Amino acid sequence: MNFETGHIQLALAFGGIALSIVTAALALWRDFRSPAYFAFAFGMTAFAAETVLSLLAGGAVWSHDAIGWAKWRLAAGAFIPGSWLLFSLSYSRQNYKEFVKGWKWIILASFAVPVLLVSVAGGHLFIGSKSIFTKRIWLLALGPSGYAFYVFLLLFSVLILVNLEKTLRTSYGAIRWQIKFSILGIGLIFAARVYTAAQTLLYSIVDTRLFAINSSVLVVANILLIASALRNRLREASIYVSQDFLYGSLTLLASGFYLLMLGITVKLAIYLGLSEMLFQSAFIVLLALLGASALLLSEHVRYKLRRFIHRHFRRPFYDYRKIWTDFTYKTGSLTDTRRLCSAVAKTVSETFLASAVSIWLVDEDLRRPVLTASTALSAGRHGSESADDEAAVLVERMRGQHEPVDLESPGWELFSAPLSSFLEGAKIRYCVPLAAGGEFIGVLTMNNRTGPPFSVEDFDLLKTFADQAAAQILNQKLFESLGRAREMQAFQSLSAFFMHDLKNIASTLSLTLQNFPVHYDNPEFRTDALKMISNSREKIGKMCGQLSVLNQKFEIRKSECDLNEIVAATLSNLNLNGALATDLNPLPKTLLDAEQMQTVILNLVLNADESMAHNGETRVETCRDKDKLVLSVIDNGSGMSNEFIKKDLFRPFTTTKNNGSGIGLYQSRKIVEAHGGTIEVQSLEGSGSTFRVILPVA
Repeated sequence: MNFETGHIQLALAFGGIALSIVTAALALWRDFRSPAYFAFAFGMTAFAAETVLSLLAGGAVWSHDAIGWAKWRLAAGAFIPGSWLLFSLSYSRQNYKEFVKGWKWIILASFAVPVLLVSVAGGHLFIGSKSIFTKRIWLLALGPSGYAFYVFLLLFSVLILVNLEKTLRTSYGAIRWQIKFSILGIGLIFAARVYTAAQTLLYSIVDTRLFAINSSVLVVANILLIASALRNRLREASIYVSQDFLYGSLTLLASGFYLLMLGITVKLAIYLGLSEMLFQSAFIVLLALLGASALLLSEHVRYKLRRFIHRHFRRPFYDYRKIWTDFTYKTGSLTDTRRLCSAVAKTVSETFLASAVSIWLVDEDLRRPVLTASTALSAGRHGSESADDEAAVLVERMRGQHEPVDLESPGWELFSAPLSSFLEGAKIRYCVPLAAGGEFIGVLTMNNRTGPPFSVEDFDLLKTFADQAAAQILNQKLFESLGRAREMQAFQSLSAFFMHDLKNIASTLSLTLQNFPVHYDNPEFRTDALKMISNSREKIGKMCGQLSVLNQKFEIRKSECDLNEIVAATLSNLNLNGALATDLNPLPKTLLDAEQMQTVILNLVLNADESMAHNGETRVETCRDKDKLVLSVIDNGSGMSNEFIKKDLFRPFTTTKNNGSGIGLYQSRKIVEAHGGTIEVQSLEGSGSTFRVILPVA
């Protein structure tokens, strides 16, 4: 042992002593009446005393001094198995009194046997010693009672580890988060004890170099214990541990395998001359095992590991090509949110063989979830008002989640327990958040299927279903919102148009009524007033007629007609601002609604006349093009841009005229399309427009 190494080991030993005293005092300050904390304080004090005596034994100059201090070390260590067995049976256990009562004889033996071996049979603890003076190492040969002491220490170290493992495996969620580092720290101490006891028993020699391993591990363990105390702010966790004994213990399996492999490895190392290297690497191996245990106890790491194995090393259980083909076929063409959700719920139910699959969407107006689709419940009705509140609690809890959740898994039991009646009635075991585009939409829930529990592959597929459904539902909701926005825009445009005209009519009527008392006896005034009232009535009637066009479903009453005769009859009563010319070529009679076609001709001709100056000309032509009749209305007015023609020409409430309503062309196109025809437009700004009505020959 060189100078630097000796100082490092000395510093670690004093660090372990100081930290052990600190943690013991902290435990007594926390609750000295608790069996777990009292046993912890007593056990840490025993560790500190044992470490002090280890320093004295390792630093002894004479062999009788080394053996004497080693005996006192075993005397201090005699209280370790009992105190820590009591701790392992009572720490964080709600029913620790049952364990202490059931284990009372074993606890009594854990105190009595080591004390008897040290006191009554103390003369046979060691039978000789040997010093490697150049390295300041003592090798103390075990006697019969010393060998029995280490066998007892090894067995009880394993038993303590088994109890700690049982406590950790029973914990879940936040409780596991609180106690994990405490159990890891104490578990590391006794894992080192198993190692050093096994080495001692294997060679029947106490090697003082093993003392350094125990003191070094004690420093690391105390750091973990202090970190755990700071992490949970000294809150006391409490879990209920089953009375079943030892079955399925990984500690027993690992210990047995370790002791078996240890014998083989040591024999092989001695044969190859590598025993020194093997011995020096023991502390590094223990720290590596500690790090691996901490990682494997993390729920996140365990889930990621299982997912990686399932994705890359297992053959897929599902035929994904068929699943997504069916899913796309069943949902791709649906444009109603409820029908879409119903299709998704049914597909998920058939895929996972679950009888109850439900989709709950968040209603922003009602500020609560709404049962939109279900394979087992009636949509929109799932219970009382209290059930609605519990559904709201469940959905709100899923906000921010990214993975499917098993409500019966560790970590979720505390949340789901108060909702048990609702979950049972609604048949909910698994929940999957529905989120897309950064927006939380709702939750997909399902019951427990018959057969094996859900695997990582099942959860992956379920999450993919939920993500795809959420994207489609969000797109549908955005589409519906856009439709409502367009309806509101149309309503606002309609309101502005009618309010403007009605305001003008109301102003005219108001002015007439004000003049009535003054000019009532004047016959000319009465005639003008009646004419103005009649005109106002006609304007209001015309406005109502234009409004009805928006919701009108045309009932075409066709009869055999001559389109030229309809054109001539319509134009005969018109008084236009500009000139009117016609070129009506002979046409065969066809089936038309004469009254509706007059409306089309009137709208087109009036629009053409209003777009021109007083010296403009409107030209109306008819001709036959194979099996089509063509009516053309041509003007040399202001014309229109291509952009306006493509985007706005036939939309209601859009027009290029100052006093236009933008309804006439919309009405005309609906009439022509009801006849099975089309309207074509050609226009150039500043050069006029041509409207061509193309009708089929019946």
